[in-house]
Order: sequence, then C-alpha cells, then structure tokens
Amino acid sequence: MGPGLALSAVVDALAVAIIAGVLLRNLVTLPSNVDAGAEYASKQILEASVFLLGASVDVGQIVEAGLTLFLLITFSVIGGLTFTWLFGHFVMRLEFRLSVLVGVRNSICGNSAVAAVAPAIRATPNEVAAEIGISAIMGVGQILLLPLTVPDFDLTHYQYGIIAGSSVYAVPQVVAASFAVSNLSGQVATLVKLVRVLFLGPMIIVRGLLHRDSSDEAPHQTLWEQVKLYIPWFVAGFLLLAELRSLDIVGTDLGDDAKTWSKFLFVIAMVGLGLGHGVDLKKVGTLGTKVAVTVLAAISFMIVVGTVETFVLDLKG
Repeated sequence: MGPGLALSAVVDALAVAIIAGVLLRNLVTLPSNVDAGAEYASKQILEASVFLLGASVDVGQIVEAGLTLFLLITFSVIGGLTFTWLFGHFVMRLEFRLSVLVGVRNSICGNSAVAAVAPAIRATPNEVAAEIGISAIMGVGQILLLPLTVPDFDLTHYQYGIIAGSSVYAVPQVVAASFAVSNLSGQVATLVKLVRVLFLGPMIIVRGLLHRDSSDEAPHQTLWEQVKLYIPWFVAGFLLLAELRSLDIVGTDLGDDAKTWSKFLFVIAMVGLGLGHGVDLKKVGTLGTKVAVTVLAAISFMIVVGTVETFVLDLKG
C-alpha cells in the first residue's frame, strides 16, 4: 500500500469536509448568502449523493459470499445496531438520535450511512458533527491496532478479512486495515464490507418510519403522497439503482463513476452541513466523552462478534 492510499484511508474526506465547514462557521464571519447554499447542499445535494451511491452496490455479491457468511454479516449489522442503541441511549444517556447515528456508522457504512440516515431521523447538525468527528479519530486507532489480532488470535488471513470487513466502519478504512495483512484479507474484507452497505437502504426506510412525526401527515393525503412520506425519493432511487447494478443493466464502469460522483457530492453536503447555523462547537464538545465511549463499545462489539462467529462457524477459507 502506497503512502497516498494509506493517508486517504485514514483521513476520510467526509470527516475533513464537515470539520472544515464547522471551523469556518465558528471562527470566520461569513456572508449571509452562504446560509442558503449551505442549506441546499446539506439537503438536496445530500439526497442526490445517496441516490447515486446505489449504482455501486451489487446485490448479486451476496450469493457469491455464501449463505453462512451472509447470515454472519446480517447478525453483525443487526446486533451492532441494537447493542449500540441500547448502550448509547440507556447506559451513556445519549439522545436517541445520536445513539442511532453511532450505530449505523459502525454497523453499516461509516460516514455515508450517517449522512444518509441523519435526515430520515431528523438528527441535528451538532449530533452529526459530534458523531463523525469523534468516530473519525477513533477509527484511526482501529486501523492501526486491528491487524495485531492476527498473531494474537492465530487467525487465518481469510478469517481476518471477515473480522476487518465486519468491524471497520468504511470502505477506505477497510482497505487500509485489511490489505496491510494480505491480498486475501483485503479481498474478503472488501466483499464483506460491500454486503454491509446493502443494509443502508432498508435502514433508512425503517428509521424514517420509526421517526416519522405525526405533524408530517396532512389530512386527505393521496396514496402517492403517503408513499413519498414513507419512502423518500432518494431511498427508492438507491434501491432501484442497486437492483439495476445487480442485473448488470448498470455496468461496472458506470457504477464506479456513480460512486465517485456520490462521494464528491457527499463531501459538498458535509461542508454545507458544517457551515449551517446549527453546528455549535461548544455543544459538540459537551457530547465528546459520551460519544467516544459509545463508539468504543460499538467497535469492540463488532470485533468480538466477528471473531467469535468465524470460529463458531469454522470460516477458515
């Protein structure tokens, strides 16, 4: 792995973008017309980036991964979401929304999951900024320390790939933590990680339903209006593009291009979110310790579950 790849894996662009936006908002006097652009970026551009992300998800890879591995990933994702929510909300006394953000980030697909789920659960800019900023710092430690489990637990490179793919929060970080061990570890870890990404669409729908405010419902709504309320356009689009990618109607090259544009738009959206009036560094700081402990608990849970399951299911490769 070259130094450029290693650096880009550790310092995620989305984290840099939101931190830059927050610092500009809190340290520099900005023109008033910045607010409109920031709001547009943090909503419309964010939704477009989630939509495009679906074109890079190949559902067919589930079949290639095998039923046993898919069940392991499913249990890890659902278990991670549930554990993090319970621990964050009831033990650390985090707001329900913030504990959900920590859960989806560490269980599904990192900052992209946070950015995608945040509008569905009405998370505040402070909560998004606190989760992404603190988790990014702790994620660096995970990348550096996780390879040490290979000799400590006498893992095969295949097993380590499963553990890394199940526990590391985002694709670039998975690449950094797994290919550092071997190509096999990196290939397995990347596949496991991509399967985790498939849970993003259903998660947004479920969380949107659970957090739907009764004030959102207008009287005498048509069926189409109700469908749009329950399933946002960008979620439906994400699932549609994922299906088209799986059927190879959307080819690999086009899917890769869509993923690149999606990440680019995510970065713009994160800058807009950071520039928004809602992010207050003092308030984010007050959440620091609780979020850090919750993130550490979530990471530990995912690693333990992945490790135990690879041995119980005898997944040696």
